[in-house]
Amino acid sequence: MAPLRAAVVDDHEVVIDGVRAWAAADPLHRVDIVLTGTTPATLDALVGPDATPVDVILLDLELNRELMLERIGPLADAGHRVVVFSAHGGPAMVKAALDAGACAYLTKDEAREHCLATLLAVGTDRPYVTRSLAGGMLADPQLSGREREALLLWFQGMDMAAVARRMEKADGSGTAITKDTVKQYLDRARVKYARVGRSVPSRFALLARAIEDGLIRPEDVGDYRSAAANQRATRAS
Repeated sequence: MAPLRAAVVDDHEVVIDGVRAWAAADPLHRVDIVLTGTTPATLDALVGPDATPVDVILLDLELNRELMLERIGPLADAGHRVVVFSAHGGPAMVKAALDAGACAYLTKDEAREHCLATLLAVGTDRPYVTRSLAGGMLADPQLSGREREALLLWFQGMDMAAVARRMEKADGSGTAITKDTVKQYLDRARVKYARVGRSVPSRFALLARAIEDGLIRPEDVGDYRSAAANQRATRAS
């Protein structure tokens, strides 16, 4: 598989060098830093007909004392996946970045542990929840157990047919669960938000809202594990 193409925009060269070093140290060479810059003008190279093709953008929230919140939306509208990178992880700022169109939020004090994992997840349309992202969410459970189960499996990168197979196997009652059933579960969640004027146009937006409102817990979202892997883990314990 070809390496993920990433852009890193930060007004501190040492930060860019650090991200490059983490990517270079990865034995699987899963992330290739193809564009870097230290000013807002760098973002101009990522939009328009001559834009540099990238899979994900790691964007410092503040460049040369200018807040980048208003630049996130146009990048997202152009089809880019944006990971906000900041020294600040306050809940209000995390929510503002997500509402602006960011796919994830990463603070610089958790970067060494989570940077590559976040880029890889977001760059391949999978959710990844860091403690700063989780810290920006509130709790108020609303979904049924079946709806929550469908959301969790879908958030873990499974398609609807795979979610249906997993849910049917876990149910054990012999009741057929199809991908159409799974779609109904997901649509119900979307409808709940639409009714109160909070649209969820993407998987990332739905994930953010679901965690924000306590429909699922951040610690429940992670990389997909097959049923066989879960069985092995259970036997091992």
